Amino acid sequence: MPSIEGLRQKYQVKSLKILMINSGEAEELVEAFIRRNNYSFSVLLDSQRGVAQRYSVFGIPTALIIDKEGRAVFRSLGYRNWNTKKIHAALDSVIAE
Repeated sequence: MPSIEGLRQKYQVKSLKILMINSGEAEELVEAFIRRNNYSFSVLLDSQRGVAQRYSVFGIPTALIIDKEGRAVFRSLGYRNWNTKKIHAALDSVIAE
């Protein structure tokens, strides 16, 4: 998650929104984790798993880049370093649309 926080900081001036989605943990635990790690991205609590179903999320962690129309244009399952040329190119192409 530190590399996602880095993306948020790098792309905030380009209107990129980073939203983490948590399925199944209590709000208090999620908030404490975010505070303890000094993350500044938003977290959506998906207790009914509606978002997970909408985007066919079956493994954790799953990361999606979603365009302005709500389409998942990039999918990653498992840990990923978000500070790569491939990721930056994908983000730049979505932001440019």
